Amino acid sequence: MKKSFIAIMVVFILAWSMPVMAAAAKAEETSVYVNGTKVKYAQAPLTEKGTTIVSARETIESLGLTFTWDSSNKRIIGSNGEMTLSIVLGAPTATVNGVSVFLGTPAVERNGRMMVPLRFLLDGLGASMETKGSQIKIKTAPKEKSRYYTGLPLEITNTTVKNLGTDTVKVNYVEYIYLDDKMYTVDYSISLGARKKGVFEHSSATPGDDVVVDNEEHIFFGRAVKSIEVDGKEIASKGFQKAEDAYLDRSFENSLRKYFEKQWAEYQKSLKQELVKNKNVPFKIRKYSISYDTLGYPDANISLLNLTDKRIVSFELSFSCYDAYGDKVNGLFSNSNRFYGLGNNVSVKSGESFTFTWSLSEFGDTASLKNIQIDKVAFSDGTYWKRK
Repeated sequence: MKKSFIAIMVVFILAWSMPVMAAAAKAEETSVYVNGTKVKYAQAPLTEKGTTIVSARETIESLGLTFTWDSSNKRIIGSNGEMTLSIVLGAPTATVNGVSVFLGTPAVERNGRMMVPLRFLLDGLGASMETKGSQIKIKTAPKEKSRYYTGLPLEITNTTVKNLGTDTVKVNYVEYIYLDDKMYTVDYSISLGARKKGVFEHSSATPGDDVVVDNEEHIFFGRAVKSIEVDGKEIASKGFQKAEDAYLDRSFENSLRKYFEKQWAEYQKSLKQELVKNKNVPFKIRKYSISYDTLGYPDANISLLNLTDKRIVSFELSFSCYDAYGDKVNGLFSNSNRFYGLGNNVSVKSGESFTFTWSLSEFGDTASLKNIQIDKVAFSDGTYWKRK
């Protein structure tokens, strides 16, 4: 009986230990080696949606680049001068020597570390990767092997270009913009003294943003440095043709389009949920403030968000006015503190928010608003909503 009991307990323990051991094996951390040297991470690599993301600082430095965290723009920069990678936290694209590249998986923050897709770093630098089990072995390549290597004495980020040389240079670059299902190119140039930095045209734009060119709105796709001129001699970028081919290839456009379509679908879904929470009132009141005109009269500034899938062209709202002591402020020609406002000939598209301003000159002591409500809304398709 004793022997039988021990045997049963052994089987019982093994039965419970096997899943634990399997789970431990499954949770084994990924190790990254660069040219045979293991990268020491404060935050181990992670796999999210089938993509390996790694801590930016340790990986970038192990690849021979200097790591910079631009906190004001939430931007990661890895550079050795002639090769520069720029990645904005949460953005679907990044740049290699200023050339836009679709990431698929944006850079994110995990446990206080900036995590970036490993594949982007390697492809950007022309490095190769071999995966065996939980080990990733990376072999770096000469910078000349990098797809967008320019061969020019320039450090190029997504917003600026720096002259690394001792001569004054003229930097020629091309901007790629999109309008009415057609790609356009616009040429720009900037002169830089020795060791000086310049800012690109539309420097704050990221792929998918609207930019104004020749008084007309276009969609910004990216840019690429074409050449430099030194003492009247033009030197072409070695990676320019590959960059241009990448922009004109519809795959980049299609990837970007699918990404934004997915984001928009998710946003529309959230709007529908928010509309239900808002008791089906088309406009959501986001916030308000009181400002004062040049004569010292108060203005009511109310921010509204269109929760519907239609364009709003007119609306009516109302609110109650109170002074700094919380007492009612009645209108100059009324015994009521209720203000009725009209927004006419407006255009607020689905998902857009806008701040509207009304003069409260007849409610001169107003310091706060209460009971703000939307009363009527008219849509561009001729339909309307009215508070019951």
